[in-house]
Amino acid sequence: MPPKEKVSKVKVSDTAFEMTREYGFSSVTARKLAERLGCSTQPIFRAYENMDELRTDLFYMSTDFFIEYMLSKKGRSPAYMGLALSYIEFAKEEKNLFELIASVDDFGTRSINEFLKSDEGSQILKKISPVRDGPDDSRKELFTMFWMFVHGMAALISGNRVDFSEREIRRYITKAYDGFVSQIR
Repeated sequence: MPPKEKVSKVKVSDTAFEMTREYGFSSVTARKLAERLGCSTQPIFRAYENMDELRTDLFYMSTDFFIEYMLSKKGRSPAYMGLALSYIEFAKEEKNLFELIASVDDFGTRSINEFLKSDEGSQILKKISPVRDGPDDSRKELFTMFWMFVHGMAALISGNRVDFSEREIRRYITKAYDGFVSQIR
């Protein structure tokens, strides 16, 4: 009789990620995950001490997926519109991953200020800001205000609280962006 196939940590996390995309993390239980894997819960708890540890891994897998998604949409113009539309599209298309990423739980991620000090944050600031020679503080303020607006819109759309056409979304984004720019000049 051949030995039983072992369920690896990668298999557990990949399967849990698929289930999170389909149903949301709150629906991923050890029992349902074991059922999907075709095993008992024992291999899951050999791979992960508890479900919180798995949730942390799923958060980082989701953010990696999100980054790849955003990079695949690169090149839209103007940059601020491309960034906003890509984020909102992600929230619509990947509601369950968006919910996990946008959750208020602290997974040790960077704050907006820390992100804006990083290389990738600095590059985004330069791309979306019409203030090319202005102080970095003005760019950071613009990004923070704009991102809070876009995130709020994405959350409302993802949660089916509002239903806007793409044209309406573009119009609101443009008005918000122009309003924020006028406040920092």
